[in-house]
Amino acid sequence: MITESAPVVADRLERFAQLVADSPHNLVSKRARAELLTRHVPEAVAVATLLPQGTGRLLDVGSGGGFPGMVIAIVRPELQVHLLDATAKKTAFLRSASAALGVDVTVHTGRAEELVRTELGGSFDLVTARAVAPLARLLPWTIPFLRPGGVLCAIKGERWEEELEAAASLLGRLGARLLATPDDLPESGPDAVAPRVLLLSRAR
Repeated sequence: MITESAPVVADRLERFAQLVADSPHNLVSKRARAELLTRHVPEAVAVATLLPQGTGRLLDVGSGGGFPGMVIAIVRPELQVHLLDATAKKTAFLRSASAALGVDVTVHTGRAEELVRTELGGSFDLVTARAVAPLARLLPWTIPFLRPGGVLCAIKGERWEEELEAAASLLGRLGARLLATPDDLPESGPDAVAPRVLLLSRAR
């Protein structure tokens, strides 16, 4: 398993946050820029620790400014991390940031619902998505990227229970099942930065 020393990881995380803050592309809101190191980076680190351990391929759908995908690539270098976003300026930033930080990621520009019909479909062990869309829309964009037995980690907001209820009928049709909700998972991260995570798997 590939590992990095804690100081190297911490340095890369700080440098990444600075790259996001300095970007002219408004990758995150003004408020989010002020909270990069106190909220957004720690939350993404917490997500990385919740993911199943071991090697494998991970796709971050709707990567935006790189949360959580780029942070996961920094914290979990044993994973083959792919970042996907539909906006070219954001994927250009992600490629530039990965080169500047020496972090090995593969970046895809395009819409998830289109790229899932390419060779990327059914090829990932893990998929992550943060604040991309309500679960009923998100599931058809993400579950088909997974291999049988693969896990989707959906980072949601306060209304995750309503979203889960609205998407319940979709699970069977997509061959997916719920593994865990925020109520099942321990709080983690510095200063109890605890992302609300839904874990779902694709049927074997």
